[in-house]
Amino acid sequence: MSDEELSTDKSYSAPALEKGLDILESLAEKESAVSLRELAERLGKSKNEIFRMIHVLIARGYVQRDSDTDELSLSPKLFALGLRTPQSRTLLENALPEMRKLAEDVNQAPHLVVIYKGRTVIIGSIPTNSDVTFNIHLGYGRLASEAASGRVIMAFQPDEKRQIMLKDCDAQLGKKVDRKAITDVLDGIVERGYILGKSTDFVGITDICCPIIDADGNAVASIIIPHVDRVADTQNLTDVVDAVKRACERISHRL
Repeated sequence: MSDEELSTDKSYSAPALEKGLDILESLAEKESAVSLRELAERLGKSKNEIFRMIHVLIARGYVQRDSDTDELSLSPKLFALGLRTPQSRTLLENALPEMRKLAEDVNQAPHLVVIYKGRTVIIGSIPTNSDVTFNIHLGYGRLASEAASGRVIMAFQPDEKRQIMLKDCDAQLGKKVDRKAITDVLDGIVERGYILGKSTDFVGITDICCPIIDADGNAVASIIIPHVDRVADTQNLTDVVDAVKRACERISHRL
């Protein structure tokens, strides 16, 4: 098949491929493992229709099965493939050295976050040598409109792109995100340039988050530090914010 044929609008059918992609997308939308029966119901198919496809996906390493419960979930393979794209490699190559320096300077663990289809995804993190730190595993995600890292990315977008992102959040949430409330939040982030506040996900954590901006002035990612709030901590959070902002600015200039 020529490149010209691939570039046309002609539609081709590949039912088996579509079935496999439907399975992967359905599993990606679930935060926990599911049974074969539940997966089949979500897809509107019988267990027999997807049984062989599931076995192939398990054999190729895209799906994993719990040996105790037989429940199914995505493996990290798709996430690993996503990190191999040129855009992701460029972002990681420019961000990780600055994140290492940032971790050393503030003795907290910075995390690199992007948004995919209404959810945040952690694509990079740097641990610290501190006796107590808070490190979130790669691939972890939340609804972008509720996560500090997602809100920072969404804030620094043109209105059209912001609305597309919000529609993705609607789809993830299963209902419409309150547009006035979220717009007020996002506009406030733009005015401040960052987020500094108690985590909406974890107790005892203060979120410190700044955007990484591309040449067009739009956020392509954010760096968030889930700052561990310790009783005897004398660290000035404003200083941490400044350190994160400087790191993000240096990364932005390299993109």
